[in-house]
Amino acid sequence: MLQVFYFWKAELLLFTLPTQPHRMTKITLNQVNNAFLPSREIANPDRFSGREESVTECYNALLSEGTNIAIVGNRGIGKSSLSRQIVNMSTGDNSLLDKLGIYHDETLDFLTLYYASGDSVQNTDELLNRLLTTRGGLLEWMQEVKASKEEIEQFKKESKTGLYKYLANKINSNVSRETSNTSIASNENIQVTFQNVVMDLIRSKITKNGILIVIDEFNQIPDTSGFASFLKSLATNIPELKFCIVGVADNIQELMKKHLSSDRLFAWSVINLRKMNNEDLRQIVRNAEASINNTILLDEEATNQLIALANGHPYIMHLLGKQTYKSAYLESVRNVSREYIKKVLTDIAEREADPVLEGRYRNAVALSKQREIVLKALAASVQENGDIFTTDAYRVSEEQGVENASQYVGQLVKEEYGSELIKIRDRYYKFKDSLFHTYITARPPLF
Repeated sequence: MLQVFYFWKAELLLFTLPTQPHRMTKITLNQVNNAFLPSREIANPDRFSGREESVTECYNALLSEGTNIAIVGNRGIGKSSLSRQIVNMSTGDNSLLDKLGIYHDETLDFLTLYYASGDSVQNTDELLNRLLTTRGGLLEWMQEVKASKEEIEQFKKESKTGLYKYLANKINSNVSRETSNTSIASNENIQVTFQNVVMDLIRSKITKNGILIVIDEFNQIPDTSGFASFLKSLATNIPELKFCIVGVADNIQELMKKHLSSDRLFAWSVINLRKMNNEDLRQIVRNAEASINNTILLDEEATNQLIALANGHPYIMHLLGKQTYKSAYLESVRNVSREYIKKVLTDIAEREADPVLEGRYRNAVALSKQREIVLKALAASVQENGDIFTTDAYRVSEEQGVENASQYVGQLVKEEYGSELIKIRDRYYKFKDSLFHTYITARPPLF
């Protein structure tokens, strides 16, 4: 084994440094671990793959006055990575446009804030509070505005009591204050505070194009009532302010909780991110290989296997690719084959590389070989539009010895098993999450 390892190193030496046979460039475990990035969005334009049409739409939306942007789609489809590219373009980085060959004739200059709301934000007012007070938020930028300096100092003194108590003290105060040069001093609620802060920043002309606020994971905010109407008023009063909201949803109405004004607020600027095509998925592999100087290479069959397993989801591509590279590096495998990918799939399941997806899988299966067969039969029977015709799934299940498949289908709809299936109409179902469907297909059986 030791001799094979040194032979491999010698081969690598000749490949990477043919003019200096006495030296060797060695990649590090850090490089290997970061060649694929399933745990974070892709911020570097050089590592971003494909999506030319969507990137073009985003750039044009940034150019359009009074236009907000929405990015919707399933989990693991690349929404956050695209939003990061919007941040890059809005702050003058056109390298992705150049890379994709997208025509552009302007370098944008926005003051851009990126905020991932998560489940810690409960409503619109809390969101605006975070946008003001989070590190790197609007409050820090207010210090650039001369008219706001007095207000900043007062806010700092009151920061321990929080913004709401601070505002309440101001509203209930009987002390008369000069407000002509300090617009923030007359606020009566958080929305007015937010609007006045933004107006002060716009008037200061810190940037050429205005302000862009990117809110990721918008779908996780339970109560977004009032946000659409507030956005509408901002579009009228401060056209230099843009929002880009990002979240898991089928359309903008779902993301905005079916507010009637959603269509007008995001006219021509809703990016409904679909599954990534095979060539763009292939580019993810090529980018990863280049990041480690082609030290570990996937042959064509192995690459096609990853593409098929990913099923249009870049997250799955990164998840499988990361484990493949780690295993190959530690085992001194330089050329990865299709057979090696099969081994990696087992490792991913056993080590629970994604504990959330693996936990959902085990909960749905619930130690039942028959239920697992039906679950995989359903995944294999998904049509192009995402629907599942149960007759097809029952046939596959029966071929594997399960005669009462309908019983297990009924169970998979229930909360006890994760409610992974949704009934659309008679004899038709769909998975509630296409990412989970892809994981079911890729994961080796438990039994």
